[in-house]
Amino acid sequence: MPNMKEIAKQAGVGIGTVSRVINNSGYVKKETREKVEKIIRVNNYVPNEIARSMTSQKNNIVAFILPNSTHLFFGELLYHVEEELFKSGYKVMICNSSQKIEKEMIYLDMLKNNRVDAVILLTNNDIEKYLDKTLPILSFDRRFTDIPFVASDNYQGGILAAQKLIKAGCKNFMFIGDDAQGDNTPVYTEVTKRRKGFIEYLNKKNFTNIVNIEYPLGDYFIGCDEVYEMIKDYPNIDGIFTVSDAVAVAAIQALQKMGKRVPEDVKVIGFDGGRSFLNLGMRLTSISQSPELIAKAIGEIITSFYAKKTIQNQIIPVTFCDGDTA
Repeated sequence: MPNMKEIAKQAGVGIGTVSRVINNSGYVKKETREKVEKIIRVNNYVPNEIARSMTSQKNNIVAFILPNSTHLFFGELLYHVEEELFKSGYKVMICNSSQKIEKEMIYLDMLKNNRVDAVILLTNNDIEKYLDKTLPILSFDRRFTDIPFVASDNYQGGILAAQKLIKAGCKNFMFIGDDAQGDNTPVYTEVTKRRKGFIEYLNKKNFTNIVNIEYPLGDYFIGCDEVYEMIKDYPNIDGIFTVSDAVAVAAIQALQKMGKRVPEDVKVIGFDGGRSFLNLGMRLTSISQSPELIAKAIGEIITSFYAKKTIQNQIIPVTFCDGDTA
């Protein structure tokens, strides 16, 4: 197996040029790039990742710590983050924390020990006091002091849901979501702004018949029977907004169990985009996050860590996704 020096010699270029071709970094003339790439293919040359990481003090691996990799939106986001970071020469290591803080701390230690170059952190745990903020950590949907973050415009999403339900003629509203984050728990995430945007807009429009149903923070999956127990005592509700599409599906099933028709009797709006719930037999009306734009923002911040660029927090717009349930 030839080394980089021999590849450079055969191509008649410097080692730096070969490195730029391999890492897709810096300018290389098209003709020169094609020549180097051809010689790499002919020689079946594979860069020595260990040697490269020792030289650059980087191994081009980013850890993505997420609470549940089976969550449909998280899985979709992970796909686009991997695609985006691969363009910049990074590989993604999936770290499924199962919502356990001890697992998150173990994964964060990989960053301290230089086993990964950066960490994308998605968590509902009270972990801020354990974070080394001198290290390249990026948070999604959560604000920590002195750590850059990317989040969807959750507050605007709540407003969009309220506007749709009002326009549809609803009079008695319900929100179903996580345990009043920041009010009843030490953890405050950007997700709680879905509830705040929804309720505050309804109040602004002089609607006061609003039921706020909360379940324990961190339960990403909640079933029809659980939601049924939550809503069975509110037969007059005619408009429901939920913290996620998964909860919206459970709410629709619970309403059907109550003998309610969706959307004729009760209109339901989820949050995430409704793309993964076509098996309902109807298209879920939802507030849509853009995993592509979120991934692009994450990629920009990750590459900025090592390019010594100014890092800007980013709020990603959401859109209303029309469907059959509201």
